[in-house]
Amino acid sequence: MKSVHHPLKIALSSVLIASLLTTTGCASMSGLFGKKKKSDVIATAEQSEEQYYAQAQRALEKSHNNEAILALNNIRTFYPTGAYAQQALLDLIYAQYQSGDYESVTKNTAEFIRLYPTSQHLDYALYVQGVTNMGGAPKASRLFKSDQAQRNTAYLRLAFNDFQTLISNFPNSPYAADAAQRMIAIYNDLAENELVAARWYVKRDAMVAAANRAKWAFQYFPQSTAVPEAIAILAYANDKLGLTDTANQYKTLLQINYPQYLNSNGSVRVNTDNQSLTKKALSTLTFGKLGRVKHDAGYQGQYTGETRTQVIRQAGMLSLPEVNVPQNNEESQETPRRRPSLNLGLPSQEANAGHLNDKPQ
Repeated sequence: MKSVHHPLKIALSSVLIASLLTTTGCASMSGLFGKKKKSDVIATAEQSEEQYYAQAQRALEKSHNNEAILALNNIRTFYPTGAYAQQALLDLIYAQYQSGDYESVTKNTAEFIRLYPTSQHLDYALYVQGVTNMGGAPKASRLFKSDQAQRNTAYLRLAFNDFQTLISNFPNSPYAADAAQRMIAIYNDLAENELVAARWYVKRDAMVAAANRAKWAFQYFPQSTAVPEAIAILAYANDKLGLTDTANQYKTLLQINYPQYLNSNGSVRVNTDNQSLTKKALSTLTFGKLGRVKHDAGYQGQYTGETRTQVIRQAGMLSLPEVNVPQNNEESQETPRRRPSLNLGLPSQEANAGHLNDKPQ
């Protein structure tokens, strides 16, 4: 006689078999392929601090920046107060800069300044932060190789402040001359930015607006390479507006100091193609590659001029005006949140004069 299985019994048997297969199957698969890591975040370090650091150094030497970043982040995660914590953050900043992750660079330079305000490498953090800001907005503007003077200038101002803090507090830093040179370039670029707008207005016969922008450059960037052309635009604009006496005063300045801006008949030479008649000395410099701080080797900076002290002193005399509020319905620039001025709580320049001469790296 044929046996008839009850449907309920069949269902229960199926569930039991499936359960057994799942349990034994997992065990056998695990045995075949080894112990599988959980997908969760690993709670403990897989290597010692020294091993992670050695791994990061090997990766940096080969320019494998992503591998280095991973190892350095592991040090910061698992050994936040270890012997390599500070150096790991410095190397992380360098690796992120080299890999083009500029937003992470400025985030970590700010963190370094906060965590290690008395570090002997504070000058490096300030320098890298300035270099990064000098490149412009973290994302969009870096995709295009455009004239700095025609970009969003807000990040140039942040960079200027970074470099100014550096040379004020660390005048003997190996980065001070580089920073000073960059400050001068930024100063000239910000002045040139005013001339870019002034030329635009001249081309459209908007002489009041052109004179306003030229006057801003002349008045607030008096040590910049933009001054000669600013005077020329002021002379030209005032002449066009019928303000002959004022125009003649500016023409006299041109005749004495910058005769190349006057034609033979006494009229003013003004161009509208965004090309200054005065060569920009520092704004067109190609700066060297960013150096890397090591324990066993000092970085001497990129500046090789013979007048290092003079360059630092010259930059120290520069200051920027408050942000120019756009006039004449000009389009305003997108400005990042302004960082408060940085007070490092360091000694004066005189007391700090020998601070970095023999610092270990």
